[in-house]
Amino acid sequence: MYDGFRYIKGLTVAIEFKHNGRIWRADTAEEAIELRNRLESDGTFDTGTAMQYVESASWTPDAVTGLLESVGKLQKEFLKFLFVNFERSSLLGIESSEIIKALKLDSEEALAGVLSGLSKRLKKLGMQSDDLYMVRVKWTKNGKVRSFHLKGKFKAAAEELGWPEKWI
Repeated sequence: MYDGFRYIKGLTVAIEFKHNGRIWRADTAEEAIELRNRLESDGTFDTGTAMQYVESASWTPDAVTGLLESVGKLQKEFLKFLFVNFERSSLLGIESSEIIKALKLDSEEALAGVLSGLSKRLKKLGMQSDDLYMVRVKWTKNGKVRSFHLKGKFKAAAEELGWPEKWI
C-alpha cells in the first residue's frame, strides 16, 4: 500500500478496496494502513491475497431505476440527451451550450443547478457524478467550454431496462 500513497502524503483521499469479497473504505492513507494492520492482526487479512481497488459504481438495472425514479424532469432530460447522443459524445463530449439549448435552459448557471440536483441524488445512492458522466473542460480565448459524456456502464444498464423508450 505504501507505493500507492507515498506521492499523496498530507492529502485527504478516499480509499476503497475489496478484500475477501468485502468492500473496505478509509478516508485517508493512514486510516487504510491502520485498517490493513487490524485485518492482519486479527487474521482476516491474508497477506498472500492481493487487494483489488473497487472500480467506479456498478450500474445495475436496479441502480438505474433508483436514480431515474428519484430525479426531476430536467435531470432526466439531461441524462436522456446524453444517452441519445452517446455515440457522438464519445469522442469529444457534448458541449454544455448544446445541452442548454436542448433542455431550453437560460444559462450555464441553470445547467449547474440541474447538475447539482443530480449530484445530490447520486450522493444519496452512494455515488458521485463521475460515476455517471464525464466532464471535460477546455479553455479557449472566449473562456471555459465544458463537454459531457455519459458513462457506458450506465448506458448499458439503462438499455437493459428499455430506457428511455419504454419509460415514456
